[in-house]
Amino acid sequence: MLFQATLLVDLTAMAICLWMAFYLFARGFPSKVTMRGVILLMALSAFFFGAYNNLFNQVTGTAAWRATFLIIGIAAWYDLTLTILPDQQRKVLLPWAVGIYTLALVTIVLLLSTRDAFIGEQGNSIYVAHMGIALPYILYGVFEVAACFGIFQNLLSHGKVGLTTQGKFFLFASIFPVAGVTYGVIALAISQPMPRLYQDLMVFSGVFLMGISVARHQTLIERRTTLRDFPVTSLTILFLAAVYALTALRLGLPLQLVGPLVAFVVLTHALYDLAREFLERLRIRREGTFRKQLRRLENEKSSEDTLRRRLQEGLDLLCSTLGASSGFIATKSGDEFVVTASRQSVELERRFPFSEISYEDISKSQNELLPDIQYFAPSFDGQTQIAVVGIGKPKTRLNYSHGDLDLLSEVADQIGTIVSLSNMQPQIRQMLAQSELNESEAGVIAGEMLDAMETNPDQDFVKIVEEGLRHLSDYIVLGQSPLADKLGVKAGSEIERGRELQKAIVSSIELLRPADKRPPEPLPRVWYNHAVLHDAYVEGVPNREIMARLYISEGTFNRTRRNAIRGLARLLMEKKTTAS
Repeated sequence: MLFQATLLVDLTAMAICLWMAFYLFARGFPSKVTMRGVILLMALSAFFFGAYNNLFNQVTGTAAWRATFLIIGIAAWYDLTLTILPDQQRKVLLPWAVGIYTLALVTIVLLLSTRDAFIGEQGNSIYVAHMGIALPYILYGVFEVAACFGIFQNLLSHGKVGLTTQGKFFLFASIFPVAGVTYGVIALAISQPMPRLYQDLMVFSGVFLMGISVARHQTLIERRTTLRDFPVTSLTILFLAAVYALTALRLGLPLQLVGPLVAFVVLTHALYDLAREFLERLRIRREGTFRKQLRRLENEKSSEDTLRRRLQEGLDLLCSTLGASSGFIATKSGDEFVVTASRQSVELERRFPFSEISYEDISKSQNELLPDIQYFAPSFDGQTQIAVVGIGKPKTRLNYSHGDLDLLSEVADQIGTIVSLSNMQPQIRQMLAQSELNESEAGVIAGEMLDAMETNPDQDFVKIVEEGLRHLSDYIVLGQSPLADKLGVKAGSEIERGRELQKAIVSSIELLRPADKRPPEPLPRVWYNHAVLHDAYVEGVPNREIMARLYISEGTFNRTRRNAIRGLARLLMEKKTTAS
């Protein structure tokens, strides 16, 4: 029974530590706290893997390696608690830290170089390995005692970080390995054999809780992951590993090989997750560059040449972001569309009859005049189509995702705004003067319009925001909404939470207002996002009346509302990140 329990603990601990190490590395790089947690988890996963194999095959010298991995893990644990301290306190503790790291290195070298550091390894599978009372044992014990003392010193002195809201999780997690280390040091020397199960279980409990603490730190402090991501992905990977293990046992795989199989399953899935996260970060970084490049255009004065250059740069960035093979932008001139920007597509200044590239919404229909273009996205001013954006097939995929098409729709809508502003410069200047806006505020408006191409908010978050808008006047429903949790709204009761959430949503809608004074109807395009959200959800105006106010069709209204909700979701995320 003791053998089976020890085997189960070591196998489970190895799988969980290995997965958590890769998960935290993928989501947390290059956070200092996270990287120390990764080292801790990797060292302990190797420790438990060695402990599992030792149950079946006791090889002289492997106990020293397991002790080495444990030393690395404890040193990383100490360094992690040191990292969460303020800079000034870390400088005070620097001599103690250097001493611990030096002692760890000397102990590792001594353990690996001493032939008989551990005695009686052969035949000892379920009990703590024994050491003679000699220099290796003394240094090993001194290191563990000094490191454990240092961990609690970091958490409970110099500001008592371990008693803060965030630090108490690190403090609670540290109790278990200290107990395990104390148990192990005593068991190493006494002649009475002591089960390894208790030490492994206490060390694993502490490491698991420390991994949870680091993941929580990423979620609540550094905003590098979400509350749902960690438990869902972890349970999925562990469930798959369990399925593989049970299937292998039913097929007759020796129990000794189940550990390596589980490690291989976790490792392959973790590497896949790491590669996916790496590619996702590249995409986000590319879109961030996309936004910075577009920001350069916000204060430029409008002219025909400037408009063409702006549209060309915007098209190049859009095609690069979506991975499109080609694309073009055509603007309305009289009864025709004239190509004003092109990327590996039709030639500039080419003219098309209005009816040939006129669309109500994003369309995938084949156009004989433009056979290489896969999607067309119209841009409107009121009910009049004033531009069209076309993109070719994706370079590396079979088709575009829904998120890609949402971004295309949003960009097309903002291109309509830019073209409309360019065509109505005299009226815009008069409107800005009447609204007491200066030239710098006009530039900010243009910059906000171009922000459509920044990183898209999570689709689930957009749906939650839309649901919150639909129940904007119902405090009880708002108080129970997951949006309140996402935005960190705290209050004594659900009704108070709902009231606070309503204030946050309404104030964010007001931030979309281009000016203090709303101009007479028909409203300019710069007012569309604010007008749709404010009139539909704050005032409760029927959609038909809003369409009449804006002089737009139902299709344009629905597209504008989608874009406005996505813009509001982006704004709420930015406000939450800034507040944190």
